[in-house]
Amino acid sequence: MDMAPAGIALAQGGQDRDGLEMDVLHLPLGPVLPFWPAGLVLLCSLQGDVVVDAEASIVDASGQTSGGSEPEAHPASATALRCDGVMALLAIAGAGHATTCARHARDALLRGDQPAAREAIEALHRTVRKSWLLRWSLRGVLPLDQSDLARHDLPKGCRGDAHDRLSSMVEGLRAEIGGAGLAPAVTDAVPWEAVPQLVVGLELATARLAVASLGLEPFAATQGVGHA
Repeated sequence: MDMAPAGIALAQGGQDRDGLEMDVLHLPLGPVLPFWPAGLVLLCSLQGDVVVDAEASIVDASGQTSGGSEPEAHPASATALRCDGVMALLAIAGAGHATTCARHARDALLRGDQPAAREAIEALHRTVRKSWLLRWSLRGVLPLDQSDLARHDLPKGCRGDAHDRLSSMVEGLRAEIGGAGLAPAVTDAVPWEAVPQLVVGLELATARLAVASLGLEPFAATQGVGHA
């Protein structure tokens, strides 16, 4: 029997945490998905809406490995990418006005309008600080302490929950955009290999918020596979 008619995988059986058999559905997220890190593929095994296993891989637009070093991004472009990451988290959380502020900041950066970018990021900061919706949506999502950071080789900016990370990202953008010049691009990156371990045990919707809160930047090349 074809277990994936028309390319759509059917659920299979598997034991849940109580030892009872439940359907297991294999669902890929990415590499092309709205408000998702470009190039990241996360193959999730779901029981109900809970991620019980996950596997990550990276692909580029052609599906081939790219060789050589990539050109260094211009600081404005790097900051715009971080605005994109903030915008993705806000959009998934359903914060429409804050998402618009982040988009305006990104667009202003890309056209070289520093005053407009500064105004938009300040509006974003005020909105995030006052938003009960964002507190309700993001508090308690993927809380990480110092031991978690060490275990998964995560940068210190990942400490706290998704709301803490959002606040940290917005403050970083304020520092970059509000200064006399653009700050150097942040070098501490979240290793994509850690993503599967971080999402196992989360509900699917929460997993999307968790991934967005990590501030992963677009990936350019096939690099391998990471498992939970």
